[in-house]
Amino acid sequence: MDPAETRPLPDTGVHVTQLGFGGAPLGELFTRVSDDEAHETLSTARDCGIGYFDTAPFYGMGLSERRVGRFLRSIPREDVVLSTKVGRILRRPFDSVRARPSPFIGGLSFDYYFDYGYGGIMRAFEDSIQRLALPHIDLLVIHDLD
Repeated sequence: MDPAETRPLPDTGVHVTQLGFGGAPLGELFTRVSDDEAHETLSTARDCGIGYFDTAPFYGMGLSERRVGRFLRSIPREDVVLSTKVGRILRRPFDSVRARPSPFIGGLSFDYYFDYGYGGIMRAFEDSIQRLALPHIDLLVIHDLD
């Protein structure tokens, strides 16, 4: 398999590389990751031909989106496809003792709630645009609909 070879996503007009980069580890899922390590990881993935990058607000409670966005701002944006997720809205924790548990060992100090309604989807999209600090996202995926 050539990771740089692209395939069309049906009915979207979007072509993605056969191998994509999943951003959950950049949100410190299993281990802490420095900003420099995150940037080097993304840069190495890109150098290996990966042109599809996926992230989500849930990955490190916004940390993965911030890191992926910072990296993508350093390369020509038209060279890559970016996806993120909708369905969870991040917010400040009202009670840090009773905040929802997260599988991430690190990340940012936010809580979340689910909202799959029109307003929630639009809020999640706008919040992601701000965390990524990018003018557009190529694909939005509904996260954990179950």
